[in-house]
Amino acid sequence: MVIKFYLETYGCSLNASDSEVIAGRLEAIDAVRVNNERDANLIVVNTCGVKEPTEDKIIHRLRELADEVRPVIVAGCLPKISYHRIELAIPRFAAMIGPQSIESLGAIVPQVLAGARGINALEPEGASKLQWFHGPPDSVICTVPICEGCLGNCAYCAVKFARGHVKSHSIEDISRIVTRCIHTGYREIRLTSQDAGVFGVDTGESLVDLIKALDQIEGRHRFRLGMFNPNLVLESIGSLVDAMSSEHYFQFYHVPLQSGSDAVLQAMGRRYTVAQWEAVVSAIRSKRPSATIATDIIVGYPGETDQDFEETMNTIERMKLPVVNISKYGDRPGTLASKSPRKVDTLVKKNRSRALSRLVDDIVLETNHSWIGWSGPVLVTERGSRGGWLARNPAYKLVIMNGDYSPGSILDVQITDGKKTHLIGEVRSLV
Repeated sequence: MVIKFYLETYGCSLNASDSEVIAGRLEAIDAVRVNNERDANLIVVNTCGVKEPTEDKIIHRLRELADEVRPVIVAGCLPKISYHRIELAIPRFAAMIGPQSIESLGAIVPQVLAGARGINALEPEGASKLQWFHGPPDSVICTVPICEGCLGNCAYCAVKFARGHVKSHSIEDISRIVTRCIHTGYREIRLTSQDAGVFGVDTGESLVDLIKALDQIEGRHRFRLGMFNPNLVLESIGSLVDAMSSEHYFQFYHVPLQSGSDAVLQAMGRRYTVAQWEAVVSAIRSKRPSATIATDIIVGYPGETDQDFEETMNTIERMKLPVVNISKYGDRPGTLASKSPRKVDTLVKKNRSRALSRLVDDIVLETNHSWIGWSGPVLVTERGSRGGWLARNPAYKLVIMNGDYSPGSILDVQITDGKKTHLIGEVRSLV
């Protein structure tokens, strides 16, 4: 029997890369990936446990699959965060695997296709899962994991229960995978992790070493570096920005803040101050003034006062970041924050989220208008859902152009307008 698997993915970019590891592991036992669930004889749901709304969406989906005759394997972080909730949603699950036990699929899949159910394989495997990585089909964007796990102990985060201690892939292994991806035709290579700043703490290598090594790989590709916490790059941020000066790197930096109040940061268990975060952002801007700097904010964290929130608003307004990912605080099982008696009212959280969103919208529009008149190269990545083509300029700004182009091509464009979500480009020539 030919194994035909349908794979659903939820959550972050690290989870997306894990899905490509899952696909590669299944293809190693001659399984075939299908795009239509109806064509599959095996269903794999790669789950995420970062936020409660995402978990609720996954649980709803698993309830829909509860009566499936075909085996359903539940993978990813959620089995290690909300195991019993998954059991209630889909009592006859075929198997549950964790982020570090993808290797076990080679033995599990024949068993579940033969009728076995309820297999638990959540313990980490010893082998490096990077060996199974395959890039996604029908795309020029590829997300390559560089490490997983973190050094923090944030009071609100449940991902640490699933991902555990830091495990870095070697520069040699990452370089080999990236080289293969580039030769296969991928043009935007996303270097992903829970926290890129921890890369190499377990192997004696460093993030700067990795950036320099990957820059030696020839090709017309671009790397986008993932998130790093400010406390882990305070001493090395200058060297990191210098290492990313090559045309191979998008000038994109993701530095989470989470709150503009030092009191809230301390309660969260974040290991930096607002001033230290600002120092990292300012160091990047001093060397790369046009870089895109993204951050994350949690509103309504337990104990957050009106004054705390006002400090967050003031920080974002002062630093004028063009990308701010806003989340309303929600309890995650087993975390210290979930036990706090100082919960913020739901309506207050909504109002704070709306106020911050309005501020960010104004900043984004102002930033995008500042790009009008700029000209330079953009990398075409995909066709837009509403027409036109999507591309990224060197600062990773989203540019939309009309015309007929090919994914992976590099165009010389001039920016003619700036919208809230993107820039409008007029193509001048093919580079």
